[in-house]
Amino acid sequence: MHRFHPLIRLSACLIAIVCVTGARPAAAQAVAATSGSPAAIARIRAEFAAIEREAPGYRRTQHDLYEFSLEGGELYGFYRGRELRKLSARQFGETWQGTEEYYFAGGRLIFVHVVVHRYERPFGEGGVQWKSEHRLYFDRGRLIRRIRTRDPNAREDLSVDDPEVADVLETARLFAACAAAPAGAERECTAPAR
Repeated sequence: MHRFHPLIRLSACLIAIVCVTGARPAAAQAVAATSGSPAAIARIRAEFAAIEREAPGYRRTQHDLYEFSLEGGELYGFYRGRELRKLSARQFGETWQGTEEYYFAGGRLIFVHVVVHRYERPFGEGGVQWKSEHRLYFDRGRLIRRIRTRDPNAREDLSVDDPEVADVLETARLFAACAAAPAGAERECTAPAR
């Protein structure tokens, strides 16, 4: 008796369902600058505004970042009581500098804002500056909207600065552990070997 691979059987079943019912398999929905429900986006923006307004009264932690970028960086954690509300990182490379801000509500990541400035010459020596900016909205742990703006005059491909969602989530996890660590906790604030 000939056995079919399970994926071949599944494909054959899906084709049969489409032929009989006229149904089409659901297409993966792209996440873009206009995706996500307006109500969810409004809720995230309201939470972001509340965090920004209340941040001066939050408990704040500060740590140096090691090996996340060539020239180092610093991380601030903002807490309402014991609840992490915001992470703010500033990092430096030889020809770039960047800021990353992560916002949390109810223990979940809801919004990420990344800004990268690139330079023609090493940092501090001047030169033309290009900027790319990313806004990522999350609802229940799922990316629902992604907005990217880039300097239209850039003479290089700035897509290298486009953050991958898996990397954003992992960095948020690593930065949260660093922010929660006691002062001088170099191990918790060092990037894992890649």
